[in-house]
Amino acid sequence: MNFSRRGFLGAAFASAATGFSACVADKSGAAKAGAGEPGGISTFDENLSIIFSDAHVCGEEARAARFTPKRLAAFVDEVLAMRPLPKRVIHLGDLAYLHGHPADYVVSKPLLKRLEDAGIELVFCMGNHDRRSEFAKVWPGRLEKSPVPGKYVSVTSLGTADLVILDGLQGTDDRPLTDMGPGNGLLTPDQFAWFKKDFPKRKRPFFVASHFPAEDFKTSDKKHGHLGRWLIKNAPMCVGYLYGHIHRWRPEWIHGAWNERKSLRTLSVPSNGFWGDIGYVKMRTTADRAVCSLELKDFFFPSEPEDPNDRPAPWKLKIAETRGATCTFLYDREGA
Repeated sequence: MNFSRRGFLGAAFASAATGFSACVADKSGAAKAGAGEPGGISTFDENLSIIFSDAHVCGEEARAARFTPKRLAAFVDEVLAMRPLPKRVIHLGDLAYLHGHPADYVVSKPLLKRLEDAGIELVFCMGNHDRRSEFAKVWPGRLEKSPVPGKYVSVTSLGTADLVILDGLQGTDDRPLTDMGPGNGLLTPDQFAWFKKDFPKRKRPFFVASHFPAEDFKTSDKKHGHLGRWLIKNAPMCVGYLYGHIHRWRPEWIHGAWNERKSLRTLSVPSNGFWGDIGYVKMRTTADRAVCSLELKDFFFPSEPEDPNDRPAPWKLKIAETRGATCTFLYDREGA
């Protein structure tokens, strides 16, 4: 497929300009949004979230990854076709290609802005390939709303539970433009102090999400080391941990200690289109649990083959075995 930057940007901005009507509320308080079709009106599902991650949108840095914007565009189209619409879309980091270049965010914004124009809440997280300063220029006003100055930290309702986004990107905005950023996350003392003040005492179920695996997300608490172990020991209403970074669907359990029953379920979500498992996740919350389902569209490594039929047998088998997989998080951790 020929995919010029000028042609792509023109189409993307045209799509954003002709987007969807603003969200309004009916007399019952149910949110409504224009569906993008004549006379099409759709409500939002408060308990439905879409999880994107690792879009790695390539602006003009490398021709080899110019397929990434069209992948993200296709997934945005799928989300906008859902009825009812999801209340929110969460992106778990590495929106930028490799180095956090400005063009990566410029190219990706009109795609994701279509979601926002439809009334869908957008929640962002920083990945190791991102650069806060460049993201902030393209998406202004978001950093100022963070409860931790200078970090992309947020708390979002998922319907029957909450989602806490932590910013594990180490302070690398001054790194060289060829530096891909450190692969491990760091929970800085200011974030840790904010988190410890409130969330261990919460009675409402909540998830923690970051770009980085919990085992690779270090804290300033020397006793417990990584974030996952600290959550197991100190946050009984934390019912799950979500992350990106490794580009594959991987539900797991992490444990506090060998001789203890306490554990925490974690889920790695796929990439939106760079390499590995290609797709996104639907997350639905209910009274006592949240169920994540995998929308797997493809698998490739290290880059997308030009021929759609050019997939080795092991790739096809992986797709067939993984597609439609689910991961359930119970709100009652002690009774699990």
